[in-house]
Amino acid sequence: MKFAKSYLGLLMAVCACMFACTSENGGVAGTVTDTGNTIALGGVVTRTDGSAAVAALVRVAREPGVGDTLTESEYIETVTDSQGVFSFDSVFADTFQLAVVDAEYKEISYQPRATKNAGVLDSIKLEKAAVFSSVLYYEDMVEPSMAVGSHFKVYMPGTPFSQSVFAGDSFSMLIPAGEWWLGFCPGDPQIVARLADSGVADTLIYRTWSMDGEVKSGDTISKGPFIWSPTMEVDSLIKLEEKKRAKPYLSGVVNCHDSACANVQVQMITDLYGFDFVEGDSIGFVMQTVTDDSGRWVLPAPEKVPYDSLRVEYRLLGEDGAVALAGVSRYVHASEIKGLKDTLNIGDTSLVKPSVLVSGVMLAIDDTDSTKTSNCMSMVNSVVVGLKGTSHFVREVTCNMLRIADLPAGGHDIVLYSGDPKVVKTLQEADVAFDDYVRITHVQLPKNDTLDQQWMTFEPPTLETSK
Repeated sequence: MKFAKSYLGLLMAVCACMFACTSENGGVAGTVTDTGNTIALGGVVTRTDGSAAVAALVRVAREPGVGDTLTESEYIETVTDSQGVFSFDSVFADTFQLAVVDAEYKEISYQPRATKNAGVLDSIKLEKAAVFSSVLYYEDMVEPSMAVGSHFKVYMPGTPFSQSVFAGDSFSMLIPAGEWWLGFCPGDPQIVARLADSGVADTLIYRTWSMDGEVKSGDTISKGPFIWSPTMEVDSLIKLEEKKRAKPYLSGVVNCHDSACANVQVQMITDLYGFDFVEGDSIGFVMQTVTDDSGRWVLPAPEKVPYDSLRVEYRLLGEDGAVALAGVSRYVHASEIKGLKDTLNIGDTSLVKPSVLVSGVMLAIDDTDSTKTSNCMSMVNSVVVGLKGTSHFVREVTCNMLRIADLPAGGHDIVLYSGDPKVVKTLQEADVAFDDYVRITHVQLPKNDTLDQQWMTFEPPTLETSK
């Protein structure tokens, strides 16, 4: 396992044995039952801006031993006062780990091997913490002896960094720069002891996962979701375990500028033609999830696909809240999802700068057909215009120009049909042929530019003529 590149990295190279979340004398990690040498210790903590770090959490921990490669280190803790000062009546030994976390300012300090200096440390200067965010799930075991509840602990093995988390809830954890592992174990030490007594191996009780590469100060990291399970292989921890799921999932990867793209908003589009669009001026993008640092997203597969396929739309917002990049997946055929029992990876999608469509719709009316009106402002002659398989559909009266922004660039089918929902519903209920009331024209939308489509023509359908 890799810890920090200094002391903990060397320790891991020679350690291979397992340890529990409880200490050898039965105390819970983080609770002191034997303080060892009584050595007074104190110091002052300052933030990156030079101000006193008020109410910062300070933990003094034992240096990790040969049996601590799976667990957090045992520690004692206190908080700084209004001047940023902290003190301990006693610590474990002359050398120890020292961790400081200022949650309000998201700043941190970590010394894997600190020493006392006449009982007073020099001023501790914090730096920006990295923020690790994820979600933890667990496998609910059938055997009563394996029941673990929903309270867990997330920690960095061999260090005093840890926090409680409830399964199914998202969590964020402040961590220092370095190369780290994460650990997950039940939060109740009695449950840990029961699992151990029942013969569950330590490596299955204390699940560990290695972060990819070095964490840098100020990084924002989103990984997972994770699942705790004593029946899974360790390298499967980051996956959503299929046994846990009530239904299959779809997944994919999003890239921006040829590299993985985090925090991309994701929406699955099953209503390819926007028929559910009834009220308002546009459907609008509805975020269902976001990508993690590896550009990966996961969503439940739909129970049914109304048409022959679905698509997944993506957008990345800039600092100003505007759409900076956009894209859309391939068409995922209904046959790929039917009977799906595993996760279907629909592939990679690269985002580009969005496009704008400017156009208008003119009526194509047969002058000899007295059943139709050429009145542009009539609701009967309003029209829905949109890009097939996206969230971009608008309703506009004919003879008016329309503008649709933030579109995924590339080749698309423009869909046109009556803007009167009653007309569309009547035609559908009468089993009128789809091509008789939906018009489709192909366009090529330029990235970071506007396509002026000029006028498109649309012939308002009626039940009478469709028959």
